[in-house]
Amino acid sequence: MPFEKGKSGNPKGRPKQTLEQKKEKEKFQELLQSATVDALKSIIAISNDKYNKNRLNACKYIIDKAYGSDTAFLVDEEEGQPFIIEVRTRCKEDD
Repeated sequence: MPFEKGKSGNPKGRPKQTLEQKKEKEKFQELLQSATVDALKSIIAISNDKYNKNRLNACKYIIDKAYGSDTAFLVDEEEGQPFIIEVRTRCKEDD
């Protein structure tokens, strides 16, 4: 059954949430927000572990969240030069 031009496939729109559904959603949001700090600490730990295969993804995630994922490159507004972001591990220099 093809759609008719100019006519919505869902004329009534999204159904309204019940009060119970809204409360469940709020509880879920609170649960996620309470885990944010621990999750970020885990991502930072992964980014600092030079032997972790997900290190690059963790670094990219942190940079994307800090500066925006659609940023092609970051430019210093005063000097007009791109930023250089260096990821350093916290290990001994002889490693």
